[in-house]
Amino acid sequence: MKLNQIKGILCDLDGVLYNDSIVIDGVIATIKSLKSKGYQFLFVTNTSGVTSKELYHKLIALGIPVGENEILSPPLAALNYTIAQGYKEIEVLAGSSIKALFKDNFIINTTTPEAIIISDIGKNWDYQLINNLFLKVLNGSKIIGLHKGKFWKASEGLRIDIGAFIKGIEFATNTEATCIGKPNKSFYESAIEKINLPSHQLLMIGDDIIGDIQGAKAANLTAIQVKTGKYRKELTDKADVKPDFLIENFNHLPSLLY
Repeated sequence: MKLNQIKGILCDLDGVLYNDSIVIDGVIATIKSLKSKGYQFLFVTNTSGVTSKELYHKLIALGIPVGENEILSPPLAALNYTIAQGYKEIEVLAGSSIKALFKDNFIINTTTPEAIIISDIGKNWDYQLINNLFLKVLNGSKIIGLHKGKFWKASEGLRIDIGAFIKGIEFATNTEATCIGKPNKSFYESAIEKINLPSHQLLMIGDDIIGDIQGAKAANLTAIQVKTGKYRKELTDKADVKPDFLIENFNHLPSLLY
């Protein structure tokens, strides 16, 4: 089955094009081939430990052919959301570059923040941090997660992601966090607007049955899952949503398109 109507590709990064900064064989040539055929690209990712500009430079260093305007990631969307909500005093759990996005617009308050921005902080999670967040939320702080991923694949194997910690705080405080990235429908709507193509002319390709496939289907996109990265057959088999296509890896995408 060919996808003759497709003109644009929303493409996940980690697990699809590379695993923990190790590029998967063949994907650079495949992207160049797809672009030469006229397909538009937007790289959509839940990577939230760095800014889009830093991510762009990383991709260029890896040899991936990407334009600076071809990336959509959660940090800037979270900044815009937090400003729109009218918050004045916030806490930011993130690296220095993400904190810099927020510091010019807000007072940083680590005691009684109105909102707490949660980004990727690697191995810095511990009981004391989670308990402090728990107490702040009980006292009225709102959680804004840059995404709600369950796990991701590093070079040495799977690692738990920030969604598990956010979910635990929600459970303990009987509250609900606001999450900006995939699979949030608004994130996909932002991607559709940015690439400027109708949903029936777009496909999403990713490795995550929830973040990539469920999110894309909710936004009425063709959803293609790869068997690389965090793909696990048992998770896809048990999921309520199914990909439109399941392929071995990113390099098999052209066979569906032409």
